[in-house]
Amino acid sequence: MEINRLKYYLAPLAGLSISLPILSLIIYFLFEGSFDFNFLKSSVLLEYTNNTALLVFGTFALVIVLGTITSYLSARFEYFGHKFFAVTFVLPLAFPAYILGYTYVGFFEYRGILSDIVSDASVRLDILNMYGAIFIFAIAMFPYVYILARVSFASISSTVCELVSLQQISPIKAFFKVYLPLSYPAIFAGSILAVMETLSDYGTVLYFGIETFSVGIFKSWFGYGDLAQAINVAIVLLIFVFGILWTESLIRKKYRFASATHSAKRASKIKLSGKYNFIAFLISFVISTITLFIPIVVLIYWFILDINTLDFEAFSYLYNTLSLNIISSSIIILLSFLVIYMLRFYPSKLGSFTHKLSMLGYSIPGAVVGVGLLILGSFIDKSLGFIVFSGTFFMVVFAYTTRYFASSIGSIENGFSKIDSSIDDASKIFGKSEIKNIIEVYFPLMRPYMISGFLILYIDIAKELPATLILRPFNFDTLAIRIYELASNEMLYKVGFPSLILVFTTAIAVMLLNSGFGKRKK
Repeated sequence: MEINRLKYYLAPLAGLSISLPILSLIIYFLFEGSFDFNFLKSSVLLEYTNNTALLVFGTFALVIVLGTITSYLSARFEYFGHKFFAVTFVLPLAFPAYILGYTYVGFFEYRGILSDIVSDASVRLDILNMYGAIFIFAIAMFPYVYILARVSFASISSTVCELVSLQQISPIKAFFKVYLPLSYPAIFAGSILAVMETLSDYGTVLYFGIETFSVGIFKSWFGYGDLAQAINVAIVLLIFVFGILWTESLIRKKYRFASATHSAKRASKIKLSGKYNFIAFLISFVISTITLFIPIVVLIYWFILDINTLDFEAFSYLYNTLSLNIISSSIIILLSFLVIYMLRFYPSKLGSFTHKLSMLGYSIPGAVVGVGLLILGSFIDKSLGFIVFSGTFFMVVFAYTTRYFASSIGSIENGFSKIDSSIDDASKIFGKSEIKNIIEVYFPLMRPYMISGFLILYIDIAKELPATLILRPFNFDTLAIRIYELASNEMLYKVGFPSLILVFTTAIAVMLLNSGFGKRKK
C-alpha cells in the first residue's frame, strides 16, 4: 500500500527536479536580495532589451514568411523537384545558427568566396550587424514553421477546396482568406519555437557583435567574473521570456481556431505545369540555395583549403559530442517515459502542476539554466564542504534535461494517447509485475515515439552551446565548443572540417526524423 502511495509522488518529484535550476535562480533572487535595481535604469539594460527585442521580432517575421511559403508549396503542389525540395527545406535544421553565420561572413567578407567567384576583390557585403543576424536566425529557424505548417496545409480537407472552387475564388485570394487562417495555429507554434531558440543563442550574436541578454550573462560571468551581475541579467531575461509566454497565451485565448483542416478525405495536391511549374521550382531553388546550398558549399570549400593541415583532434571532439548527446538523450527520453507513465496510472494535481513547470525549460535560454545550476551546484558543494557537482559531467546532463525535457515530452504524450485504455486493463488482469508490463507491453508500443523523441533531443543537444560553455568539465570540449573557439580566434577556414562533421551527424538525425524512422508498419 505504501509503495503504491509512493508512486503518486514519482512524477511530481521528477518534474520538480527538472525545474530545480530555474527555481534555484528565482529562490536565490528572492532570498539573497542581491538584485541591483540601479541596473534597471542603466543604458546597458536598455541596449540588451532593444537588441533582443529587435532580433526576436525580426526573426519572428522572417521565419513566418519563409516557413509559410515553403510549407504551402510542399504540402499543396506537385512541381519539378518537389520531393527533393521537401527534404532541402527541412535540412537547415541540422545547422546550428552560429555555423550558418560563420559561413555567410566567409562568403561575403573582403576577398571572400563571393569576390573570388566574380573575380573582383572589392565585392563584399557587411552582414555583421543586426539585419545580418536576423537573416541568419531566419534561415536557421524557419524549418520549425515549415515542419508544423506543412502538416496543417497537407491536412486541409477536400470539402474546403471544393467550396473554394465553387465560389470561384482566385488562388492568391484563397490562400490569404481560407488556407492561411486555417494554418495560423501551426505557423504561430513554429514561430514561437524559433523565437525561443533565438533568445537562447550565444555564438551567433557574439560573433555578429549584437549585445543581447545571453551575451550580457557571459560577459558578466566570464568577462568580469561577476556572478551577481550575471544573475541580474539572467533574472531580467527570465522576465522577458515569461512576458513572451504570457503574450502567447493571451493570443491563443483570443483566437480560438476550429480544426476545419482535418477530414477523412484530404485535398489532393495540385499538379503545376508551364510557367507556374517554373515559378514554384524557382522559388524553391532560391530558398534552398540561400538556406542550404551556400552554407554547404562554403564548408566544403574551407575543408579543401584546410586539407593539408586538418586537425584530426576533431574526432575526439566528435566522441565527446556523441557520448554526451547519446547519454543525455537516453536519460531524458526515459525520464519523459517515466513521468508520462506515472501521470497516466497515478495522476495527481501536484503531478500535473510540476509537469507543466518542467515544460518551462525549453522556453528558458541555456545561459539562464547554466547560471541556475551554478547557484545550485555551489550551494550543495558549500553545504557538503567539498566539490561534488560543480564542473562535472553530471551538471551538463542536468542542464540538458532541464533545457530539453519539453522537446521529447510531446512525442511520448502522443504515443501514450494512441494506446487504448483496454490495453491498460488487460495488462493489469494478467497479473504481471509493473516492471514486466512496462518492458513487455509499453516499451514495444512506445518504441517509434521514443525513437522520434530521441532524434529530436539529439538534434537539439548537438547544437547547444551556452549551457555547455558555462558548465562543461575542465578540458572537455564538444564539436560545438571547438567550432566556436576557432571562429572566435578568426580562423574561419579551420571551422570547415569540424562543422561538416557536426552537420553530417545532425543531418542524419534530421533525415531519419523526417522519414518517420522507427514507425510501426501498418
